[in-house]
Amino acid sequence: MKFRMPKKKKSVGMIEIPEGVAAVGVSTDGKRHYIHDPFLRGMRWKGISVDSASFKKLPPAERLYRLSRAYLSAAIVLCEQAGEAGERLEWPQASVCYYCLHLATELFLKACIQGVGQETSKHHEIAELWRAYKGLLPGAESHFQTSWALSPKELDQIVGVQVLYGVDRTPDQLFRYSMDKKGGSSKNIQMFTPGYFFNYMKDLEARWAGIWKQINRTIGQNGRR
Repeated sequence: MKFRMPKKKKSVGMIEIPEGVAAVGVSTDGKRHYIHDPFLRGMRWKGISVDSASFKKLPPAERLYRLSRAYLSAAIVLCEQAGEAGERLEWPQASVCYYCLHLATELFLKACIQGVGQETSKHHEIAELWRAYKGLLPGAESHFQTSWALSPKELDQIVGVQVLYGVDRTPDQLFRYSMDKKGGSSKNIQMFTPGYFFNYMKDLEARWAGIWKQINRTIGQNGRR
């Protein structure tokens, strides 16, 4: 038996693909067999799709940058929804916004470090990436604010005592899981104000675009690809 997989509702050979059918097969006795997929019914944005073919051919730094922008955009959309929730706003919504922003920041820093020709650390700690980034791009035009510029260890050294404990020392884990591996929760209280968060990320969106444009301009002037 052979199956045909159409991309849209249309005729394939002499077979009309009904809505909600993913594939139609015809057995040797001429009988049709339908594979149904309920999610094909009533789809929004029909005909709109994308694949990774062109993305995976981009230079690694460009891929990281585009992913960072995607996570930042997701955080902005989620932040708007959080603000619109009003009194129904709950912490998990805030935590997801923080997580997307944290990941976006990590990827952007790695993109910029690679963009100027340096190997990036496999570490996820933004403070470590931030130090490398500032060393490579020290100018005011490359600066942006991030609340993760100091590592927990650096914060301890400044204050003179240990400030953060457990999962609070690893923000990506804190905002993704809200607990450590043993189920222990944060020892602190985190705050989230959608209006402020939204303004910060919109500013970040513009700053990152400008920084990346400058990096690409410098690469072009230096003749590097």
